[in-house]
Amino acid sequence: MTQNEVILLKEENEKQSIELREDDERNIKNIMKSMSMFKVNSYDAQVIQRDLIGMAQELKLRNSSLQEAIGDDLKGFTNEIINNSSGPCKREILLNLLLKLSGYFFAWFTALAFVAYGGLSWEANPIIYFYYIGAVLIIFVTEGMITPLFITEKGLKKKLSSVFSIMLFVVFSTIIYFLNDNQYTIEINAGYIILISAIVYLIVKYLNVININRLAKGKKNYIDDLK
Repeated sequence: MTQNEVILLKEENEKQSIELREDDERNIKNIMKSMSMFKVNSYDAQVIQRDLIGMAQELKLRNSSLQEAIGDDLKGFTNEIINNSSGPCKREILLNLLLKLSGYFFAWFTALAFVAYGGLSWEANPIIYFYYIGAVLIIFVTEGMITPLFITEKGLKKKLSSVFSIMLFVVFSTIIYFLNDNQYTIEINAGYIILISAIVYLIVKYLNVININRLAKGKKNYIDDLK
């Protein structure tokens, strides 16, 4: 499998972050959390993080900090970085959604088969498929869109993402509960679902690596010194 350039950058960023001031490390983490794949592609995000770490290291040598350089407008600083980036990659968003769907389906149906039901098949309402797909979509939207909106906020506003996420899940679960009819069931063959999910996961994982390297192609090679 082709080596994922994002992983190399991420590993190097983690090593470099160890020597940062605690407040600088926290601010960089908050900035990066607000840069979901819906705003910045993952390759650019890691390059941005590396630049921020380098900036923080230089400021540390001057007995200053990232907080002093940025000021109180962390949100404005973050938005400026996002606006100057290459933006999101639609292909990456789709691949990550498929990756999350296949991964969760594999984990959930494996757990149901070997823990809850003790077998690879059982009777259930087909609405279970819609429930699991909906749950994954809620997680995907929460992580990629809702949480980044509030991560740079202060006080109670920062907690709003958790409130919205819980509300979405409760409303969705309530709708599924009232639509569920235990008298109408079909045979759920977990063996096929587990196998197909695993195959899809591996294929999408490979395609995601190819896409990341495509995003990096033609740009400055930021990782020559990491290989």
